[in-house]
Formats: sequence, C-alpha cells, structure tokens
Amino acid sequence: MRVSTLSRPARTLGVGTLALSVGLGLLTGGLGTPQSASAAPPSSAVATTQVSSQTSVAFSQTGITVKAAASQAARSKAAANRVLTEAAKHKGKKYKFGAAGPKRFDCSGYTMYVYKKAAGKKLPHKAHLQQRYGKAVAKSNARPGDLIVIRKGTKGTHAGIYAGGGKMWASPRTGKTVTKQKIWSKNYVVRRLV
Repeated sequence: MRVSTLSRPARTLGVGTLALSVGLGLLTGGLGTPQSASAAPPSSAVATTQVSSQTSVAFSQTGITVKAAASQAARSKAAANRVLTEAAKHKGKKYKFGAAGPKRFDCSGYTMYVYKKAAGKKLPHKAHLQQRYGKAVAKSNARPGDLIVIRKGTKGTHAGIYAGGGKMWASPRTGKTVTKQKIWSKNYVVRRLV
C-alpha cells in the first residue's frame, strides 16, 4: 500500500506498520513528529492508496489476460502446423470413394484422418456434416490449417485443408491423388478446428 506525506517521499508500508502508525498518530506528521492518538490519515492519502492498489490489480489482470491470449495463439499455431505437416505427408496417395486412410482417401476421409491424427479432432465421414464442426471463420480470415468445405447451395460436397494462398490440401476425385489444389469454387465455408 502506498502512503504519501508532505515532508517525506512516498513509502510502502505493510498493513501492520500502517495500523501501528495510525494508532501512535505518526502517519500524518512524519516519523519525527508524534501526533495525538486520535489522529487519522488524511482522506486524500487513503483515496490515493485505494486508487493505486486498484490500478495495480487492473494492470496485473490485463498482463495475465495478454499472456494467456499469446499462449493460446501459440498453441493454435503449433496445432495448425501439425495439421499441415500431416496433410502434406499423404501427397500422392490415391483417391478411393469411402476410404479414410492411411493408404487411400476420399475427400472427407482425408480431412477426417488428418485432423484426428494431427490434432485429436474427431470429424464425421461426410463433407456435409463436417461443415458443422469447429468455429465459423470469414473467408478473408482463413488461416492455414483451417477446414474448407465446398458447397452446392448449402450442402457440403467437398472438403480440404486450407494451405494458404487460395489453395487447399485435398483428395479430389476418382483418378486423382492427394494434392495441394486451388480452391476452385466461391461457394465454400471455413471452419477453425485448431
């Protein structure tokens, strides 16, 4: 607690020292000039002390909040990197309808496998159902590692993993292999899982 006097610089006193000073009447006159036992600290000193301690608590809580947010962002980025690394490991594996890896994949089987393996996230084996998972994100805020679900109307028809630069990792269709491809439709949603 910070206490100010007119004749001396501010001092930091413990609660016990402050109580003893008030009891002896030493607080308002400085330590060399005893006051009557009934003397109390001026109200401005008390107000300053309360504002100062409240400000310290507010700064302390803000610091904790900023650190927690930075820590969460770092964990999210690390998880997204794991998803992208896992997605790239399967480059060249053949498409097979209904397959969910690790040797062959259809589109939603691929995203289901990658998110489970890299981040422990469970997704259903249907692009239409996958668009309901995670947090909705605006296309302009898409980050590498986000789930992309291309739609026909409102029905999800194809799924991939955003790789940045308008591209996604995906297992496209029969006769193709897992590759990084351009997001070829404007009708898609972005979901953040990590």
